[in-house]
Amino acid sequence: MSKSILKNKVVLLFVNLFFSMISFSQTNMVGRWEVREPIGVRDMEEYSLVRQEKRVYGNALILTHDGMFFNEDIVPCLNGNSVLPSGTYTLIDDYHIRFIVEDVHLQGLYAGMLEIKTSDIIKDLGVFYIYREENSIRLIKSNGVLQDDKDKMLYTEMLQTFDKNWKVYEYSWVNTNENMPKEVVKDYLDNKLIGLSDYKIVYSKKEAYGELFLVRKDEDFRYVLYNGIKQKVSLAYPR
Repeated sequence: MSKSILKNKVVLLFVNLFFSMISFSQTNMVGRWEVREPIGVRDMEEYSLVRQEKRVYGNALILTHDGMFFNEDIVPCLNGNSVLPSGTYTLIDDYHIRFIVEDVHLQGLYAGMLEIKTSDIIKDLGVFYIYREENSIRLIKSNGVLQDDKDKMLYTEMLQTFDKNWKVYEYSWVNTNENMPKEVVKDYLDNKLIGLSDYKIVYSKKEAYGELFLVRKDEDFRYVLYNGIKQKVSLAYPR
């Protein structure tokens, strides 16, 4: 895989993100959404929402026209216990939404026996970036800065693409005595033989084959792989 092909893939990812964001502004958030677990029970970095046309078994998030949200859990028997936060939401702009939990409902015959501190759940959940995929919407924890959200999604997609193709790259492993992955990668990039001291780590992800780092200088990206077991590090070289 040549460097030019890698750059073309980066451009395509930017284009895909751009058109996904255009569709966002047309997204109506009001209604019923299927969720894997109620929003607000645990601190989560991301939620996945799928539009529901009718009530079905499982967890659902309801967003009303007047800025209220409710979690609902329809279970086939009364023995199930659920913690269901509710509160208000604000659409900050076409790309960001904020949730504030104001109440907690315990559902189920034995819900009163749950060791739950509602005071820990009632709080501002912060801002989430609204990212639309083909059949769902992802709410991803955000600092509210759109460019940072765009970059994060780009980096995530780039690492996912690499993860599917990591075996087609070539590697030139260098031994290291360090056990702090980020410091290992920084020292590795500073090596004069590598010549990438101007590149900065922008994202990382742990995989079964090692810890993967995405490094960037302007619009040029490189992948660096760190094997913590063998304490080796290498650039991923496109074939």
